[in-house]
Formats: sequence, C-alpha cells, structure tokens
Amino acid sequence: MTEKDDTTGRSGSPMEMGMEMAKRMMAQMGAGSPDPMAMMQKMMKRMGEEDHSPPPMMQMCMGMCAEMLTAIKRTTDMAGFATPELHALFEEWLETAEDRAMQHLRETPDADQASISEALEIGEASAAYLLAHLARRGKVTLRAAPRDGGQ
Repeated sequence: MTEKDDTTGRSGSPMEMGMEMAKRMMAQMGAGSPDPMAMMQKMMKRMGEEDHSPPPMMQMCMGMCAEMLTAIKRTTDMAGFATPELHALFEEWLETAEDRAMQHLRETPDADQASISEALEIGEASAAYLLAHLARRGKVTLRAAPRDGGQ
C-alpha cells in the first residue's frame, strides 16, 4: 500500500509518480507532436536553461526518459489496434507455442533459448518471452549461464 502526500494528494511511490508524470507528458504529446527529447528540451528552456546544456547525468536521464516515453507511446498506439479477436488469437498462439516449447524441452533437456528459437521457428527475443512466461506460470525453471565467448 502506498502512502499519499497530504499536501498534493499524490502517491509517494517513485514508480507511481513517474507513471503519473509519463501519462501527463504523453497526453501533451498527442499525434504529430515532437519527440520526447524535443519536449524535454523545451521544458528545460522554460526553466531558464536556454543557453546551457544540461549536465551529462541529466542528459543520460533525459535520454532514458525519452526512450521510455517513446515505448509507452508505441504501446499505447498499438493497443488501439488490439481487438478482442486479436487478443484471443494471440492467446491461442501462445498456448500452442507453450506446448511446442514444453515438448522440445522434454525431448532436449539441455535446450537453451537459441535451440527453442530454432525449433519453434521464432526469434530469440520471442523465445526469451516464451520461456519467461512459462517460468512465471511455474512450468519451467530458468538458469543463467554465460554465452559462448562471454566473460
């Protein structure tokens, strides 16, 4: 449970405060608006720092925020196209992929992400998602090991 700040009514959780800020910034962006980095630079100018570059740490934070806002906007845009029918189709595909992955793991106990990717004919990022999904559901146990050439 999160405590509320009595003076502002806002949540004290940094994650919730960040999400609230991101929602407000996304609402300001709208369609055809500048990218998040440009919007942050505009905000910096409003704060009286027109002629000065922000310190490197702030630039890094601004870059990370810009990436996060871009990802949120992309997800929000895509969600508008995700009809209940598409959700059902994805769930059906995911169930089939889970079954195929589990069969591959039974046949190849030392299988890794790459071999599952190859067996299911999906990308490694999709195989990673699938394995994480199976782990969250308690169907598999994941272990970490350095890749070939890793240090």
